Amino acid sequence: MPHADRKTKTDRKEERLAKTRAHIEHARRRLARSLLGPLLANVRVFEVEDPTSGFPYLACVDPNEGYVWLNPHTRPELGEAEWTFLLGHQLLHLGLNHAARREGREPLVWNLACEHGADNLLHAFKLGRAPHDFAVDTTFAGMREEDIYDLLIEDRRVHTTLKTLGGPRKPDMVAARKVAPAYGDGDRRRDWENLLAEGIRQAVDDAVRETAEALGQDAGERPNVWPPAEKAKRWVLAEFPLLGALATEICVFADAELCERMDIPVAAVNGYLGEMYLHPGCRFTHEELVFVYVHELLHVALFHHTRSRGRDPWLYNIAADFVINGWLVEMGVGKLPAIGGLYDPRLAGMSVEEVYDLLAGDPKRCKNLRGFRGGLGDVLLDTAGRRIYKDDVTTLDDVIRRCLQTGMSCLGRGTVPAGLLEEIRSLFAPPVPWDVELARWMDRHVPLLRDPRRTYARASRRQASTPDIPRPARFVPQEDKDACTFGVVLDTSGSMDRELLGRALGAIASYAEARDVPAVRLVLCDAAPYDRGFVSPTDLRGVFSIQGRGGTVLQPALHFLHTRPDFPPTAPVMVITDGWCEEELLCPREHCFLLPRKSWQEGALPLRTSAPVFRVLKEEHYKG
Repeated sequence: MPHADRKTKTDRKEERLAKTRAHIEHARRRLARSLLGPLLANVRVFEVEDPTSGFPYLACVDPNEGYVWLNPHTRPELGEAEWTFLLGHQLLHLGLNHAARREGREPLVWNLACEHGADNLLHAFKLGRAPHDFAVDTTFAGMREEDIYDLLIEDRRVHTTLKTLGGPRKPDMVAARKVAPAYGDGDRRRDWENLLAEGIRQAVDDAVRETAEALGQDAGERPNVWPPAEKAKRWVLAEFPLLGALATEICVFADAELCERMDIPVAAVNGYLGEMYLHPGCRFTHEELVFVYVHELLHVALFHHTRSRGRDPWLYNIAADFVINGWLVEMGVGKLPAIGGLYDPRLAGMSVEEVYDLLAGDPKRCKNLRGFRGGLGDVLLDTAGRRIYKDDVTTLDDVIRRCLQTGMSCLGRGTVPAGLLEEIRSLFAPPVPWDVELARWMDRHVPLLRDPRRTYARASRRQASTPDIPRPARFVPQEDKDACTFGVVLDTSGSMDRELLGRALGAIASYAEARDVPAVRLVLCDAAPYDRGFVSPTDLRGVFSIQGRGGTVLQPALHFLHTRPDFPPTAPVMVITDGWCEEELLCPREHCFLLPRKSWQEGALPLRTSAPVFRVLKEEHYKG
């Protein structure tokens, strides 16, 4: 009976070992189809000679001979994914030439730095899965091994916790060992770096070929497919990597009946739905169609469907067309269509918002401007109430941003205008709230109140408690108080919104109190100024009577405040209005405007001023 038990345990051990060897064989086949395939084909993979030696704990490599040793005995629970990771890890030691790059560094710490570098690459390539006790430390992602080594040398704890795939305080890059039974055949040392580069090239070529085959399917099998548009898409994937990932996410519809029903003579795009519409009746050359295709992609990439911020959407679309066409001409992407396009070299280097302000100042010239949708904007806005999700969690906007991040990492080819790069980078920066911008403006123009001075010319309020001991009083000189104040011109016309008044005055009071501003000079104005004198910031929060509620003419209030002898000549001025005032206000000192963020339909006009403008009310792009 005891003999039978021993035999059963031995059989179970052999079964586990056979299962592990099968996992290793499957891992080798999986790696042979990956970018590490050329490396694997030129190394020899062995099982450890002595399972009881404990080395290597899981795996090690001999960089001189190109031998890899695996230990299937210590961790029978590891599956195919883990062995793929372990074997790929050793292959990367060879392909990245880790052994020769040590250059006099401490061997074990350098080995650990190379471990982190190889692990993060495998994690990025999605090759296998790391064992649970060798988890990938993504804090080192994207770092060179030399930089990782410098960080590890500075951390003294690394010497007590050092562990590689070879074992605790043992390297997994070792010298030549005696050859044992191998899992596969292979030749001796090769140029490992070139083999890794060859594998990467093959992987890229395979990906491009598969994408091209998918895009080049028979148009009869895929509805609404226009071969010239698919050819333009393939050009973007191959030659314009910045928008390559986005091109795979945007669905192209080339249906003449649909385009005519939607009044699209050439092209249009719907950023909310991720759809592009191209009229197949257009007789474009390949270069012209590439120009139009990339033009519409950039509309989506730069979120022109959500960035109008209360401006006239058609005029904003026209301004965006001018800017995009200027970039495409500068980069030499395709060719401006013979039917014409919105292009003016005098607008080079300007943003969409700057071009919009120029166009808004001359509305008569804008009436005859035509884009790729004729008199209508090619950025469709009729589905602004819908929000598209991918996998029930990620919005389409998130997908677009992720595609742009992927494209930004592939900018090695060609040149991209600085304005386009700035527009893309701005999409990943959160907007600064208006109240934060207002606080920064106050930091620049309203100094902090100095500490009170002491003088014996005035009696202290504690003097009565010690009549025999003179005590100085604390006071703030009037010139210091004057330097810390500012003026507020408040529009009290009938069009002013109560919510705007409350939010703006509340923010001003909060920052004035935080900076110990003693008083604010307040002037109310509708068609005439009403001086309220110096008001404590705390009183701005409360309920106080409003004079006016008539028409709006703010210039007399600014002139009145500027000419008051009791108002410091260096004090700045804030103007709170709803925009229904003069087109241009003159103020000979530092000033700013607080305006609501109204839409163009509500009458918001561009204010012609070089002073800062803070938009108080936020715009909601999605309803419901």
